[in-house]
Amino acid sequence: MNLFNLLHKNKETEQLMAAERQGLLQYACYRLGNLDDAEDAVQDVFIKMHQRLSEHNEEIKNLPAYFYRTLANLCISRQREAKRMPIVPLDRQPEPVAAETEDFEQEYQRINRLLSEIPDEQAEVIRLRYYGDKSFQEIADILGIPLTTAKSRFTYGLEKIKRGMRAPSICINL
Repeated sequence: MNLFNLLHKNKETEQLMAAERQGLLQYACYRLGNLDDAEDAVQDVFIKMHQRLSEHNEEIKNLPAYFYRTLANLCISRQREAKRMPIVPLDRQPEPVAAETEDFEQEYQRINRLLSEIPDEQAEVIRLRYYGDKSFQEIADILGIPLTTAKSRFTYGLEKIKRGMRAPSICINL
């Protein structure tokens, strides 16, 4: 790829990144649990995209799908790392939490708990649909699955969540 084509491709990619940024940010926020981590993850995806364009001559057929798949993989990696080694800031005192942040955290915890009770494949389709604001065709492209599979995973996942919400909880008194 010559320099002119590379610069043109970078400009097109930057415009697409800007158009997809809000959806990617929202998706990452619901995957990672807070806005700061989500912004870092989206920025890292954009950096990886620029590196890939400058290092490889290959074409990426579906850039939005590539963005979301890369972001999903990055979020999964960061969640695994966070489970292994929780980060505790030693140089800061706890700050009061704003009501809006607290509401988001409670909502995130509730949604994360519900999604953790269903298979990962179904949870991922639900996340992309609601938090990535993607159509079923876009989800199918991102995940590399047939359109009907994306739709059925979404339907079955929601059904399992609804059943789980109706099931009586079991409490054990000690």
